[in-house]
Amino acid sequence: MNDAEALELARKGRPEGFRSIWETYGRYLYTLAFRLLRDGPLAEDAVQEAFTAAFRSIGGFRGESRLKTWLYSILYRSVLRLQERRRGNGCCDLPDELPSGRNRHAELETRLDVRTVLDRLPSRDRAVLIMAYWDDLTCSEIADVLSTNENHVKILLYRARNRFAGIWNGKPPVAKEETSS
Repeated sequence: MNDAEALELARKGRPEGFRSIWETYGRYLYTLAFRLLRDGPLAEDAVQEAFTAAFRSIGGFRGESRLKTWLYSILYRSVLRLQERRRGNGCCDLPDELPSGRNRHAELETRLDVRTVLDRLPSRDRAVLIMAYWDDLTCSEIADVLSTNENHVKILLYRARNRFAGIWNGKPPVAKEETSS
């Protein structure tokens, strides 16, 4: 079943529509939540909260963005609420695949190095990098998730990449967490 059919059924309150949306996007949302929260049960809570909110407001989905982007934006707000409640820094995980061509030990070391750098970034930088490079969202889609515009996302990506590079090269992070932009 495609997104349009699932949405139509879900708007009519049909369980198969909701099930299709869950089966299509549940794993993606959990992966993003886990990468940001670094806690399985907390990630499950964020996904449950996000799907509950999405299903309650499915009639208000206007289709101006992809369904995946709309769900990511709801999940992102759920993650922020959970982080606020637990007052943690959040964290992220790495994708299962890294470019091959080196031995497994070197890949593992690189993976751990990247994880360490990501752990040291402010949560918004981490989120923007994950959405752009691991989830392949466009600047427009990230802007929808963050409720901002594309140019601001480009600025956030630029800053996040610079902070990442600075930490990677042994320089301490300079900028503090951005709370409003």
